[in-house]
Amino acid sequence: MKLIDELKRRNVIKATIAYIVVAWLLLQVITSVLPNFGAPPWVLKTLIFLIAIGLPIWVIFSWVYEITPEGLKKTVKVSKDESITEATNKRLNIIIIITLFIAIAVTLFQKPLPNASSITIVNNDLTLENSIAVLPFNNWSGNPQLEYISDGMTDAVITRLSAVDSLKVIPFTSVLKYKNSDQNVQSITKELGIQNVLQGNFQLSGDQVKITVHLIHGPSNTNIASNVYSGQWNQEEIFNLQAEVVKDLSRHLQIDLNSQELNDIHHFPTTNKEAYDLMLYAAFLSSNGTRKGMERAIPFYEKAIELDSTFMDAYLGLAGLYIWGASIWGSFDQQVAWKNAKNLLERAKKIDSTDKRIQRDLLDGSYLYEWDFDIMEKEFENSKAAVGYLTHVGRFEESLTIIDQKLQKKPNQAFYIALKAQALFFLNRKEEALELLVTKDKLFSDYVSYLREAAKVCFYMGEYGRSKMYVDQILSKFSDHPPIVLWLHAVNSDKAGNTIEAKNYLNKLKSAYDNGDSGSPAWFVALYYSSVGDHENAFEWLNKAYDRHEMELIWLREELALKSLRGDPRYVELYHKVGFPMPPHPN
Repeated sequence: MKLIDELKRRNVIKATIAYIVVAWLLLQVITSVLPNFGAPPWVLKTLIFLIAIGLPIWVIFSWVYEITPEGLKKTVKVSKDESITEATNKRLNIIIIITLFIAIAVTLFQKPLPNASSITIVNNDLTLENSIAVLPFNNWSGNPQLEYISDGMTDAVITRLSAVDSLKVIPFTSVLKYKNSDQNVQSITKELGIQNVLQGNFQLSGDQVKITVHLIHGPSNTNIASNVYSGQWNQEEIFNLQAEVVKDLSRHLQIDLNSQELNDIHHFPTTNKEAYDLMLYAAFLSSNGTRKGMERAIPFYEKAIELDSTFMDAYLGLAGLYIWGASIWGSFDQQVAWKNAKNLLERAKKIDSTDKRIQRDLLDGSYLYEWDFDIMEKEFENSKAAVGYLTHVGRFEESLTIIDQKLQKKPNQAFYIALKAQALFFLNRKEEALELLVTKDKLFSDYVSYLREAAKVCFYMGEYGRSKMYVDQILSKFSDHPPIVLWLHAVNSDKAGNTIEAKNYLNKLKSAYDNGDSGSPAWFVALYYSSVGDHENAFEWLNKAYDRHEMELIWLREELALKSLRGDPRYVELYHKVGFPMPPHPN
């Protein structure tokens, strides 16, 4: 009791309360103000750390020192006549009360009314072209383990924005490179070819969530609007919050939403918050495209489905992981993966047979793994693999048209930029193809799908040095080296006269085949032998690829590395066995 009485006498308790209240208010103001100055997340973390270590220092200071009319003195040296602890006590009470009133006012100001927002319009005179990039939200929760939720919220906002037909939206995979970047908004908008940028930060504390966003007109670096959205971290408020962000953005970009767009924006994917969190984490793990990331994501998708057996996005996310992970990436056994994906899609169909995404994924898988050209010909316009199919059957103009349509809706998609270069090359527009790659190289230097396809098309164009440059970037930046990468390294080494290195990568391809790896290793061994003029070995390995039902055989008609084989009866026989519905390539 004596210690407590002494703490009270020296105003240590009151001083500590005052410090905590003022610190809390200061943090609320800082978290709202820092984004306006483009401050990186470490600034907030540093300030929190300094405030935290300041508390014990303040407590010790309050115990040791006392304010007197003559200034600071050690408490033990202050006589009763000099002491003004009662006056200090009253001042601290006033500070605490005033700070609490301010804190309440700040909280009310930041918390938007239901279905409304506290947006401040800075400039209404801007010409707002309907194009936007939502940069990855900064995770200002103070917990790095919540990074996946911050990214997931960014992806969710982008997905809902993509439902707005008249708005060009940069896909999530194309904005990830700007995460924690110091690049300014004007530079980003110029690089991405868009007009507007949404910046924001995400905070999750207990069951309370807050997102602060700023809509910026990039070319002029002008703040158009700012919002603070807050609520409880439960599924209903999470999805309402995402919908409100999209509706507010549409309003300030002067876009009128139709009823279908509003329905899509307000779509609630699940009523189970834990299932939603697990799906976000699964998507986060698999987003880097590595085998390890994909394998780690599977149990989280499965647990999300276990918690909510009607969670359509989890079914489709896991099915898509299997379909595309077992294709060119070679992350899973292709037949096992396709069987798993079909099972998931059939289960999803029982939940909602009208969901077009289910039929789209079934269509893609049937083409890739069952070589079903007939169904793809009838429905390719509904397929994610439409560009690939049209390329495989030599309809390059149609392929280019679809690519341009996709880039019109979502500019600067890394994969489609590389596919556009490929289509231009097949249309004998080599200079345009090369120029496109040269202008986009800097933007997509960290995207493995772009590097892979760019390396392939440059090899076909005879740009071996550039092709090798892309391959070297893949080898240095990414841990996974699927068969297509091994093949590219082998053929580029051969062109450079490095036969030892070429044989080394050829042997790695053969080992992949011996190990039963997916990713079509036998196919790429055949391409290597064909490119060096060894036709007998080329046909031997093509037959091995056929026996394994390797996915890449859908390239048989248009694969340039096999051009010298097209007149051989063995090629024609294999062509018909694969099941192409049209005659073989004319030359």
